[in-house]
Amino acid sequence: MLPLRAVVPAAAAASVVLLAGLLYGFGYREQYQALAEAWGAAPFRTPFLDMHAVTAAVECHRLGFDVYVQDPCDVFGRVHGYSPLWLWLAVLPITTAWDNALGLGLAILFLVSLAFLPPGRDWRRTVPIALAAASSATMFAVERANVDLLVFVMAMLAARLRATGYAISLLAGMLKFYPIVLLVLAVRERAVICLAIWAVSLGVIALWFALDGAEILRGMANIPSTHPFDDNVFGAHNLAFGLAEKIGLPHPWASVLQVFLLGVVLCVAVWLARGVRLHTLTEAERTYLLVGSALLVSCFVLAQNVSYRATHLLFVLPALVVYCRGAAWLVVLLMWSSGLRRLIYGTGALPFGIWLAHELAWWAVITLLATLLLRLMRQAPAVAALFPSTTTNKRFLAAPRVLRE
Repeated sequence: MLPLRAVVPAAAAASVVLLAGLLYGFGYREQYQALAEAWGAAPFRTPFLDMHAVTAAVECHRLGFDVYVQDPCDVFGRVHGYSPLWLWLAVLPITTAWDNALGLGLAILFLVSLAFLPPGRDWRRTVPIALAAASSATMFAVERANVDLLVFVMAMLAARLRATGYAISLLAGMLKFYPIVLLVLAVRERAVICLAIWAVSLGVIALWFALDGAEILRGMANIPSTHPFDDNVFGAHNLAFGLAEKIGLPHPWASVLQVFLLGVVLCVAVWLARGVRLHTLTEAERTYLLVGSALLVSCFVLAQNVSYRATHLLFVLPALVVYCRGAAWLVVLLMWSSGLRRLIYGTGALPFGIWLAHELAWWAVITLLATLLLRLMRQAPAVAALFPSTTTNKRFLAAPRVLRE
């Protein structure tokens, strides 16, 4: 039976979703819009807009349209920017009429999965997790029924199911590209098993590219990007290109600045990781920290990310409230940033100083997560067996129960 502290974050999120759902379902559409706007969930005139993008692509693909070029089934005409694997669903009679049922089902599945996060060790540590679960980022993801909710559920399963979890990780990567980093979980196994998992996964991906490579690249090319001062996105791109635009640097120099900043983060993370001690974390806390760190660091480095992807920060909070409570509260603030921004500044543009503070906060969190990710990987059985030179790794292998307390 789940402890009460594990259920509270899920209950907090479910309460907000239930309130919004009741307002919408009983016809109080203006009140629903006002609540969602105040929460920072950026509502559309109908919920589940991102689920609509998937069903529209599937429907139009079945009708014979090249959805990488045009998609008249979508309310905005958005072209398909996901994996071609989604289009295989065209064998089913899926249409945009399924939006509400699929969106509601995905929202419920996500809310249930929240109860399986590692619980806070006491109520003081449970509060930040509950606040994050009911945050602007989470409600934005639910309001849109974005595919990242499915990624969250799949990542949860990957963390808990071991062998089956690696197949789920591979499938998640084939559906949304970036979750392929979940295969880092294989470092929990013996070195030979870890390498075998990665080899099989690489073989499957190579075969998939051989069959669907052109469509995969077309889907990747359709992934949108936006202005660096858009406060509804996060990523390494924003700070470098925003500063370059502010001081008048040309585009190539902005790219150089981004690479430089990422290099600084890597050097700092490598240096700090040598002194990190995570023995106070439980096995579950370390596993979910590994999942969340891998997802967030890869997302941040590779692309601009709409703020609902910050939902993956929920994976790292159970460990951060133990390891670094200040960082945990910074994560909570970042997940609430859309709601706080609308409360303080309305819909107007953010002052440059606030934008800069927001971007620096993201870089600080990502630097910490990169540090913890490196340390977790260095202590993992597969890596420790391949590079058993440090005292820390020998202690990890010799006395795993001490580190799992």
